[in-house]
Amino acid sequence: MLETYTSLTAKQKKVYSVIETYINENGIPPTVREIGELVGEKTPGAVQGILNRLEQKGAIKRQLGAARSIQLISSDDQMYAKPVFVPEIKKISKRNVDDLFNIYNIEKYHPLSPDILSDNDSHFLFDCPSDGLEESGFGHDDMILVNTKAELKSGDIVLVFFETHSLLRYYYPENDGTLTLKADSSIFDKESFKPDEVQIVGKVVGRYTRV
Repeated sequence: MLETYTSLTAKQKKVYSVIETYINENGIPPTVREIGELVGEKTPGAVQGILNRLEQKGAIKRQLGAARSIQLISSDDQMYAKPVFVPEIKKISKRNVDDLFNIYNIEKYHPLSPDILSDNDSHFLFDCPSDGLEESGFGHDDMILVNTKAELKSGDIVLVFFETHSLLRYYYPENDGTLTLKADSSIFDKESFKPDEVQIVGKVVGRYTRV
């Protein structure tokens, strides 16, 4: 328990305890809305005010812009692993393909273990495209983890944007500067592309199946 726990007000102790219990039971921190429901506070602003004061007193830490970023601070700050919060992207289009991390294109943030991912600056989660690599194990119930800054090598699986479609492809750069992008099956009768015909969004570095 936090060494300065006795310095908290009754409401602050209640919120702190609710957060602690939620993390112990679910493995992730609660959202502001969930905290409000658990403590019987209907006004999000009131919950935010309590969280602000807990942060000022050194009882918690938060990550700006992330929905589940509350970290409880123990006496040695080792009580809980600090998750990395990765944004889930809503869609990829011609209008936003160069600005995927726009706040309006983020569905929500997902906490991942720091053993899996050290930072979220270049990573995002996205619903698996239906066109591409089903025979390779990528299905409709999957989400893919994409690194937009990864160095690409021949044979890597990449998320591609072509015309108006998001696609999964195996990546093979050719000596003449063209790209060969292979799929298990495809609605497009096309594998060879000029670099300006297609946009490589990023390398697929993980796959998660919803259960």
